[in-house]
Amino acid sequence: MHHRHGHYYPPEDFRRTFERPEEYLPEVFEGKKGVIVDYGCGNGFYARYLLEYATKLYCIDINVIALEEVKKKFNSAITLTSPKEIPDSTVDFVFFANSFHDMDDKQYVVSEVKRILKSDGRVIIIDWRKENTGFGPPLSVRMDEKDYMKWFSDFTVEKRFTPTPYHFGLVLKRKTS
Repeated sequence: MHHRHGHYYPPEDFRRTFERPEEYLPEVFEGKKGVIVDYGCGNGFYARYLLEYATKLYCIDINVIALEEVKKKFNSAITLTSPKEIPDSTVDFVFFANSFHDMDDKQYVVSEVKRILKSDGRVIIIDWRKENTGFGPPLSVRMDEKDYMKWFSDFTVEKRFTPTPYHFGLVLKRKTS
């Protein structure tokens, strides 16, 4: 059901029974606004909430049908199939919600994140706990904080938060060399 190129998107009303971004995003952004990349945006579940914090919102997904849906719902969002067109060091927040674990070429994704992110930028991660939550992606593809930090080894955890009983949240910032 949940594989890379034909994403399963749980129905929004079901999702909202446990995933309410308006309740946990305020503590993540702490009133800051900036250029945000919703990386692996799917059909835009988070886009509507991110727009509140975005001076500019890029929504990236390989699924062009999902992107069309995002563009229809949120005209001001810039929809892209890859981060290639985003200029170097122009992004304040790169946001991954339930998406990074599914990406084929994680090395490429991380290198692009490092390229587009400002030196004081943040990576925000929301993903499924690596335990059997009864629904969601198979345990075998889930990633915990340790798994993330292997990929984002040039970053440190600035903050942890609990978006839902089934998810964990991380805010990462670059290590200062």
